[in-house]
Amino acid sequence: MNRPVILWDWNGTLLDDVQFAIQVRNAVFPRFGLPAIDTLETYHEQFTFPVSVYYERAGVTKENFEAVANAWMDAYVAGCHAVPLFADAVDALDVFAQSGFSQVVLSASKLDTLRRQLETADILDRFDDVLGLDHIYATDKTDIARDWLSRNGINSENCVLLGDTVHDALVADALQIGCVLIARGHMSRKRLTETGYPVCDDLRQATRLVIGRKTNSI
Repeated sequence: MNRPVILWDWNGTLLDDVQFAIQVRNAVFPRFGLPAIDTLETYHEQFTFPVSVYYERAGVTKENFEAVANAWMDAYVAGCHAVPLFADAVDALDVFAQSGFSQVVLSASKLDTLRRQLETADILDRFDDVLGLDHIYATDKTDIARDWLSRNGINSENCVLLGDTVHDALVADALQIGCVLIARGHMSRKRLTETGYPVCDDLRQATRLVIGRKTNSI
């Protein structure tokens, strides 16, 4: 593949689901004797990958991790069809398509859930591929990305990852590809800035930054 490639994170990058994720947490965690949270700042302080570490910060134990994770996912899936894309998401997809980019979703979500969400949002056909995990525990997505890049003969200099977490930056580091982070998702601007990658306010700004550079110098 000779075209430049955008690897899109999903949750918090294209999908505006941060407040919904907090709502689900506050509905589920108290059922396990865990406290609700009151602010986005608290969520940003605790959220991380893998999700098991985030849950540990929230008071989940090894003994009840699977039960909490499954309860959270059941509640999330039940309501996620109503969660919107960010207002500038479709425009960003259009701009990259018009500029000749191949676009792929790279998510730590379970693949079948991810594909259903993309179908619901009516954007599944905009992507050349959809990469997700085979479980619900939101672990590392580096290996599935590395395998896809290798199978498709992608030059790392032609690939940029757009995401909203430190994990996205770590994936980009591991793959030696470019990365631009958007500071309106699941992690704070401060944490994103510490990665050393460019941090944008929204996808319009990120799109302007990427177009014309198309290399891992980003």
